[in-house]
Formats: sequence, structure tokens, C-alpha cells
Amino acid sequence: MMENSKMGTNCEDFAETRDSKEEFSDLITFEGGKSVNSDSLGDALLSDPNQCRMCGNSLVVPRMLYCLHGFCEECLDKKLVSEGGDAGTPDTSIICPTCHHNSKVGTKKLNALPLDVTKTNISDVSSSTILHCTSCTAKEVAKSRCNTCHNLLCSNCDTAHHYMRCFESHKVVSLEEMKKEGMKITIHTPLVCEIHKGENIIFYCNTCLVTACSECLKSEHKPPTHICEPILDSELKVRQEIQCLLDESKAKVEVLLQASNGLNNSLEELAHQHSTAKDLINESYQSYKAVLEKCRDEALENLKSLHRERELKIMMENDRVGKTIENFDDACKFTSHLLEDATATELMYLRKVVVNRLTDLNKSSPKLGKVYSIEFQTDFNNFERVIKENFGKFLTENNDNSSKQSSPLPMIPQGLPPLTINGLNTASGLSNGCTTSLSNSSPISLPMSMQSSFDGDLSNNLQNFTITQSPPLPPPVNTASLQGFSSIAEYNLTQLATLAETSTSNNTSPSPQFSLVELLNNDTACKNLASLAKLGLNNVTDPLASILPSTSNNSSTTITRSNKVSPMQIRWKFGQLGPSKSQFNSPHGFCLGLEEDIIVADTNNHRIQVFEKSGQFKFQFGIPGKEEGQLWYPRKVAVMRSSGKYVVCDRGNERSRMQIFTKSGHFLKKIAIRYIDIVAGLAVSSNGEIVAVDSVSPTVFIIGESGELLRWFDCSDYMREPSDIAIHGKEFYVCDFKGHNVVVFNETGQYLRRIGCEGVTNFPNGIDISDAGDVLIGDSHGNRFHVAVFSRDGSLVSEFECPYVKVSRCCGLKITSEGYVVTLAKNNHHVLVLNTLYIM
Repeated sequence: MMENSKMGTNCEDFAETRDSKEEFSDLITFEGGKSVNSDSLGDALLSDPNQCRMCGNSLVVPRMLYCLHGFCEECLDKKLVSEGGDAGTPDTSIICPTCHHNSKVGTKKLNALPLDVTKTNISDVSSSTILHCTSCTAKEVAKSRCNTCHNLLCSNCDTAHHYMRCFESHKVVSLEEMKKEGMKITIHTPLVCEIHKGENIIFYCNTCLVTACSECLKSEHKPPTHICEPILDSELKVRQEIQCLLDESKAKVEVLLQASNGLNNSLEELAHQHSTAKDLINESYQSYKAVLEKCRDEALENLKSLHRERELKIMMENDRVGKTIENFDDACKFTSHLLEDATATELMYLRKVVVNRLTDLNKSSPKLGKVYSIEFQTDFNNFERVIKENFGKFLTENNDNSSKQSSPLPMIPQGLPPLTINGLNTASGLSNGCTTSLSNSSPISLPMSMQSSFDGDLSNNLQNFTITQSPPLPPPVNTASLQGFSSIAEYNLTQLATLAETSTSNNTSPSPQFSLVELLNNDTACKNLASLAKLGLNNVTDPLASILPSTSNNSSTTITRSNKVSPMQIRWKFGQLGPSKSQFNSPHGFCLGLEEDIIVADTNNHRIQVFEKSGQFKFQFGIPGKEEGQLWYPRKVAVMRSSGKYVVCDRGNERSRMQIFTKSGHFLKKIAIRYIDIVAGLAVSSNGEIVAVDSVSPTVFIIGESGELLRWFDCSDYMREPSDIAIHGKEFYVCDFKGHNVVVFNETGQYLRRIGCEGVTNFPNGIDISDAGDVLIGDSHGNRFHVAVFSRDGSLVSEFECPYVKVSRCCGLKITSEGYVVTLAKNNHHVLVLNTLYIM
């Protein structure tokens, strides 16, 4: 069997082909596509099929690897020599720089690879004035063109195409009409047999699956040993065969896209289950603190290990699916182009490599189906009798006795199960007096930092209250007035009055001192106490309800989408999964420095990395650990504009911790933020105040640089789950991830307005405000990074989307001075700088 031996396959043959095109300069064939613009290398590599992805220049003597990616022959030759030397062996192969597919070339080396005849075989002769018929030998002036057989037609051939039955499916267009539309006109040069010079390829050998000329049928492909037939007779069958493979591949891509979405949902659900399990473990510990401290620590470590293991598995599986989708996309694009523009001869010539590639992709698609889950079970019935044996255990997807009740994901047999605790009698309540249990549907959950420090009942804690000052007192607050609160609400009041830390170091800012009188003697006291009281109330009447104004807002927002979504180009993209420099592991946040450096909170690598806008690594700081000056899962980072200091929020020994570092990464001090559960957004105001938003119980906290809590306001009446925050002047813009909008407050916490709505700002996770006051809201819903631009009053100005890369769970959005937009793809482990979206 002979492979790729029926056509010129070296530089000299390509030169001959180019010369033969000049001979056809008076014959013009039409191709409906427009010419491709030659952009800069960064953008062209993403979109221009006529550019080599190795050198960035226009393709010269393009060779096709078996994965259907084309490169310059010279570039491939250099790669072949650098990887395996010049001497070819039967096992010599080339690894594609784009998809890493291994193309075996053997001793023929580059001659084993076909030329990309869809590019080398077409000449643009749009400037020619005289057009001759290419369908017959009369060489009369052409008047029309057949888009099916790619021939120019004279008057006689045009008549035959219109009236003969064999041409009834052919599409004929007049040349005059084509010229009016200003379309590019090209010609296809006949393919010439490499073995028999001057002989056109007109046959196809079904035995060897290669094209052949008439002389080949007398020697190499002599019947009846070889079954050969004219190419035109085989064209319809081959087109149908390749079309079926193309349709199957496109269908598989759709399935894989659904599977990718399913994996992303699985990752989100796994994170949600992890958070829920952790909260339930801490809640159980709070009820039985005296005997369960050791068990709680063991369970939390086990949970972290299980979650970590499954999180990495899902991310790796998602990465494999993404690469498979990209391979399918590239193969399908080439095949579609081949079926649309190639002649019958060209189609037959490339049939084998196209069919093999599509078949290989369809057979080698990643096998999906394994479901990862975490479930915590505990039995309270025998709690007093066997404490340690029945404290709880984790159920994962590997347990046969785990009960799973979730909807199946696309291409995945089962979804992740909901998290439950078996045997928990919520009706009886817990020992701390809470009559309800936290659940997935709870709009607000109690911060663990507050729960873990609660001992005893309210009456004992009230004995510790002391009034250190004697300001004018508000109306008396007696024990009877507190009876209407649940124990958790009372506890919150108690804890807010005693927020001082028991011990501080030289590098630690002391927590503010509060008394009950101070809490009730300020402008926002009633609102703060009312919002805190809601944390433990379901069926208990709020005693402040009668004196507080209603804060509910039922107004709905309707936005008219009159503007089309404009594409964004990728200026720079850097980062990948790993522990080395310029690599990330699930980064959760970033910000821009004084010189617009990109500062990334590399969460699971326990460090902060600093880059130039182009992605050039500058430096990093942070040592893994829970001690002061160390970093433990840093989630958010911000920069103080006045000094360049870094504000970093991580876990530490508590749920959340805030630390200050110099602009070179040296530790300065710790700020105690026990009142914050999970920092979802972090920003620094123009006057140097640190603003943090809690995602568990939606609250905005304003903290001084020295560490004192200046003020806070509750925003749970207006949003479900904060995801980011931006400050412009005296207005705070808070993204509501599950509310699909942005809520605007003034600096005192007064609600002002909403921006965005579902369908326009789905699951927003990044926001920034331009100098002109325009609001840019980013989201990654549907695995595409999307930005909606609004005016300050909430009017939609424009929308943008980056179609060139699939992203998962983008975190944050920032605008540079040039108008570039920066975002962080957490699950893809890279940073995107998009060009140029916005002129500030």
C-alpha cells in the first residue's frame, strides 16, 4: 500500500505547483469566502488559519500532521531535527505543538505528510480581466461558475449545467453577479501524480485508499488486484461518509460540552458539599464540645483530605475533556472547510487522513461516568453510650452503602449527592438553645468563629458585661427586652459587646473594645442588632420589628439588550496547574498593584505571586502555615494605594484571618477578623479603609489600617450571596452571585439601587468601576467570560465576550490604564488579560 505517493510532496514540487498556478492565471475560479486579515501574532494564532502556529508567519509549503493541524514545512523540519535528529527511523514521529498528537512519519520523514492542498492548490486571480472556461477544451470566455464542480463555464457549458440531469444538483452563479459583490476569486490547480510527472490524478484506489493517475492503473494499482474507480464516481459516496463522521463528531462535541458543564457543576457541588459538611461538623461539635474536640479535629482533617483528593481528580478530568473538545473543534473546522471548498480530487487525496483523525477522536474520547461525592453521617441516638465510635464518618462515591439522590449530569450516570447527617434530631434542638439547624436552604448561616467561642447560657455571659464609660444612655434595655431574642441572637449581642481578644502579640492589632451601651448608642445600632438577631430566628418574633422600618425591596429590574455582544481578544494568558513559579493551584483572588502589576492569591499553593501585565513573573512571597506571617489558603488580596502594602485574607487558625505585608512581601501585622466567616470580596477605599464582605451572612465590614472595626452594615435583605466588591467614591458595589445583579450601597449601608439582572449578569463574580463611573460586571456563566458595561444609573451600555477560550469559575475583574480587562480563571489555573475592551 502506498501512502501520500500520488502528489508532489517536497519544496520543488510545491514550486512546480506554484508555477502551474501562474499558467492558469487567465482562468479564474470563485470561492465564496472573504480574504483573511493578517493581525498581530497574539490574535492570529487564535483565529487565522493561514498562519503557522509555530513561527507566527503566513504558511509556506504547509504540511498537515495527522491531527489535521498545518505548519510550515521548514518549521516542521526544524522541529523534527531538534527532537530526533536528521536520520529517519521507522518509529520517527512528530508531536503536534498545538494538540500534542503523535504523527508517525517513519523513514519518509516530512514526505510522509500530505501538503495542505486546500491552501497550496488555490491561487487568487481576482485581478485578472479575461476569464476562460475551465470545464471544456474550447477555452471560450467564461460567463458563470459552478460552485459544485469548481469550474468556470462558457455559454455552452452554462447551458449544459442548467439542463442536463447529471448537473441538476450543481449550483451555478454568474460571474457578473460575483464581481458586484466584491468577492475573492480563486482557481484550483489540478493535482499531479508524483510518480508519473505530468499526469493528472483522476482515479481513486479503494484497495490502497490513495489517489492515482491513469498510468498508475497500468503499474502500481493494476486491476483486478486493485479496485480503482474514477474520482467523480466516488465523490458522492466519500462526501457522504465524511459528512456522517463530521456530524457524529459535532454531536460528540455537544455531548462533551454538556459533560464539561456537568463536571463544572460537580466541582461547584463538591465545594458546596465541602462547605456544608464543614459547617455541620462544627455545629455538631458546638453541641457536644466537651467530649468531641479530638473527634472534630480528626473529622475535619479527613474531610479536607477527601475533598482535596476529589477536587484534584475532577479538575484533571475536566482538563482532559477540555483538551478533547479542542481537538474535536480543530478537526471539525478543517473537515467542514474541506467539504465546502475542496474539489473531488482534493477530497479524495485527504480522505484517509481526515477519516482516520475523526475516527481516532471518536474512539479515544475520555470515558466519563465516575461520580465523586462527600457525605458526612452521624448517629445521635447512641451519643452518650458510644461517643467516639458514632461521632461520624464520611461517605464518598466509593462506598456501596451511600445513598445518592441527585439528578444525573450529562454523560455522567449520577450527580453528586446532597450532604446529609443521618440520625440528627433537629426537632429536639441542640444544647446551645438553637431551635433550628443549618441547612443547604438556609439564607444565612451562623459564623463558626462566633459559634466556637460560645460557652454557657446568656445569663452567665451577661454577668461579665461592664460599662467603662458613662455617655448618655439610650432607653433602658433590661432582661425582659432580651427575652424575645433566640439564644443565638442573644449570644451575638453578647459577643459583639466582648470582641476584645484575650491575647495579642506585638504584631497583632487588638480587637476593638465594646460594651452593650456602645452597641446601642450609635446611628446604626438598631439595624445591626436586628440583622444579627435574624441569625437564630425562624419562628420567633423579632422584638425590634415594631420599631424598625421595613427594608424589603421587591422591585424587579428589566434591562433591554439592544446591543450585540462584541468579541474580546486575548492579549495575554499565563499560568497552569502546578506548584512552580508562574503556576497556580485553584487561585481565588487577585488585584492590581501600584504599577498595575497583577497580584494573585495562589490559594492551594499558600502564596502570593506578583506578575507584570504581560505575565512576566516578578516575585512571590508566603510560607505555608497557620502562624502569623505565614499563609494558609489565601483567598483575597488587595493593595493600599498610599503605601503599596498588601492586605491578604487567608484561613489561618480560624475561619478567616487578615494580614498586612510590605510591598516587598515582608510581614507587618495581623488584624483579627473573628467576626467574618468567609471573605468573598476585598477592597481598599481611597482614604485607606479596608472593606471586606462576608459571603456566609452577607455583611460589609469597614476596618481601619490599624485593625479597628470602624463600622459594618448588613445587606442580607438585598442579596443572597456576595461574590466581589468594588468602591467608587462613597458608593459600595457588591456582586450578588445568586441574585444575578450588583447591589449598590452608600458608605453608611443605605441601599441605593440594583444594576443588572438575570439573563444579562448571570452569576456575577467580578466588578470594577472606570474613572468615568461606568460599571463593568464580569461572569463566566456558560464557560465564556462575559462582561456587561453599565452606566452608574444601571443602564446597559454594551456587552463583550471572549469566544477564544473556555473558562470555569472566573474570580474578579479589574481594568488597567490602557483599558485592558484582567480576570482570573480559578478552575483553569490561569490569568487572562483581554485586549482592548474598554476605553476609560
